[in-house]
Amino acid sequence: MSKSPPQIDDRLRIHLFRHGHLENSEKSLINGSTDVRLSEKGRRQMSFWGSHLKDVPASFFVSSTLSRTRESLSLVRSDREGSTLALDALAERRFGSWEGLTREEISGRDPEGYKRWLDVDPSFAPEGGESLLGFSKRVLSGFDEVIQQSGFGKEILMVCHSGTNRILILHVLGLPIHSYFRFSQEHAAHNIIDLYRDHPPCLMALNQTPESILGNSNV
Repeated sequence: MSKSPPQIDDRLRIHLFRHGHLENSEKSLINGSTDVRLSEKGRRQMSFWGSHLKDVPASFFVSSTLSRTRESLSLVRSDREGSTLALDALAERRFGSWEGLTREEISGRDPEGYKRWLDVDPSFAPEGGESLLGFSKRVLSGFDEVIQQSGFGKEILMVCHSGTNRILILHVLGLPIHSYFRFSQEHAAHNIIDLYRDHPPCLMALNQTPESILGNSNV
């Protein structure tokens, strides 16, 4: 797993991660754009990837502007040299008045909105937040910038969020936005996306976690 195939001139390999476990993860809150820090468990998870993928020849490193992805990236990156790019466009969906609440609290305060969210209504936006369509447009514009700045013929490490990663994976697979909840992105999930100049992209790995590789939850 730590080895990579030879670099290919017309391929851009993206190691796409979700940030690690957070200080408030046990509370199951909707964080969205709220800047929450990694927990000690989250730091161990991302440090695992830094060691496990130490032979990946990455020299371009991408995150959102939120601290949970920037710190996660620094741990995965380890001592590699290269350029770093942090983009607000890759931040998690903004949930407005829902942020800091549990799903139970949201369903009690805004049952209609909660149902529209679960039904993946792409036009629905919580009060003060953004719709799934707006979120998707923002994320894909950021993804275009990543591709333009990185170029092909290399591998990059990129740490984002559950929602951001779902949008990117749907885009790569050509799936409709209504498939948004049909796969998971756990804390410290690792995905591999291969982009090519002249033919369709390929999802090479999905939702690998340190726990799945080690065979236990003691990370």
